[in-house]
Amino acid sequence: MIILVIEGTYPWYRGGVSEWVSQYLGAFEDTEFALLQIATDPFRNASIQDALYEVPSHVTHFLRFPPPIIDIDWEQDMKDWAAESVRRIDRRIIDNASCVHVANTGFAGWLGMALAQQYDTPLLLTEHALYWKEVDMGAVALECGYEISEAHGGKKFISHLFRKTAQKVYQASDLIISVSECNMADQRLLGARDIAYIPNGVEASWLLDEKPWSGMLTLGWIGRCAEMKNPLKFIALARELGERARCVMMLSDAGEKQLAQKVCTLAKTIPNLTLIWDQPARAHIDTMDALCITSHNESQPLVLFEALSRRILPVGWRVGDVTEKYAVTFDDACPIPVFADAVLQLWADKKQWREKVDHCHRRVKEKHTWRIIFESYRKELSSCLTSSARPS
Repeated sequence: MIILVIEGTYPWYRGGVSEWVSQYLGAFEDTEFALLQIATDPFRNASIQDALYEVPSHVTHFLRFPPPIIDIDWEQDMKDWAAESVRRIDRRIIDNASCVHVANTGFAGWLGMALAQQYDTPLLLTEHALYWKEVDMGAVALECGYEISEAHGGKKFISHLFRKTAQKVYQASDLIISVSECNMADQRLLGARDIAYIPNGVEASWLLDEKPWSGMLTLGWIGRCAEMKNPLKFIALARELGERARCVMMLSDAGEKQLAQKVCTLAKTIPNLTLIWDQPARAHIDTMDALCITSHNESQPLVLFEALSRRILPVGWRVGDVTEKYAVTFDDACPIPVFADAVLQLWADKKQWREKVDHCHRRVKEKHTWRIIFESYRKELSSCLTSSARPS
C-alpha cells in the first residue's frame, strides 16, 4: 500500500495535480492506496460520488483533514496539528504501507513527514510547485483552499513558513522528484539533494496526427481562475486582438470570487471573447489553434503538453518550464500589443507555424506520455524502497 498525501484538488477539481493523481492511480492498479487529503470545508463536505474524477476501487481509504490553524508559533502549531491528524489514521493502514508519498512540501508534506518519521516509513516527495515562491509571486490561496492571511506579517510570514517546511521535508525525504527543471535550482538552495526529474505527461491516445488549418486564429486560455494564473492579462490581450482573432477562456473555479466576478464583468465588454466554466479541457481544446500562458509563476503546466498533443501551439510570456523547448515565448516585459502582433505575424506564416508545432509535438510524443512517465516512477520507487528498506 502507498499512502498518498495530497491537498484539495483531486478528485473534485480539474488541474495539473489532479490529473497527475488520477494517472498515478491508473498506472498503479496493482497497488492499494490510502489517500490523505488536506482540504478546507467545501472539499471536506463534498461527496466522492459527485467528484469530477472517479476514484478507483484500489483506493481503499480516503481520509480528509482540515489545514492547521497557524499562529506566530507556527512550528509548534504544525507539530500539534500533524500529531492530531496522525492519531486519526487507522494503525492498520500504516502497518500495510510500503511508503508515504507526498505531493508538496506544504501542509501535505508536513503531515506525510510526521507520519513517516513516527512509524519509520520511507518518505517520497513529488514536488509540483514551490509554495513559498507562489506566495512571493502573489498567490492569495493554496490548492487546499487555505487563504493567506495578513496576520503576523501576511505573505512574508507565510513565505518564510513554507521555506522552512520545504527544508525540513527535503531533509526527511528518501526520494525527491521534481516535475519541473526550472524548480530544481531553488530546491537545491533549500537543501534538496539527488533530485530525480520526472516531468508531466499526456495520454498517448490523445496525440493528434493532423490538425486542420483554420482561417482566423483562435487563441485559448485554460486554467484555474486564480490570481497566480493571471487571467486578467489574457482578457487584456483579447481586447487588444479585437476582430483579428477569436479568444476562448476555459476556467475552473478556484474560490477567488472577486477575481471571478471581475473576469466575467470584463469579458462581457469583449465581443471576440468566450468564457467556458468548469468543463474538461478536452471538451473544447480542439477549437483552439494556440494556447496562451499568462501565469505569474509556473512550474511545468500540464496544459502545455495537453495542447501540444493536439497540435495546438503554446504561446506566452516566459515563466518556469514554459520556454522555447515547448512554446513560442516572450520576455516578461514584452507589452501586450507587441505580443499580439508577433503571434499574428507568426500565424500568417503557415509553414513556420507548423514547423514549430511539429517540433514540439515530436518532443511530447517521445518524452511525455504517461506510460513513459510512470515507468520512470516505478523504477525510482523500486530503487528507493530497496535502498531505504528498514530492518525487520
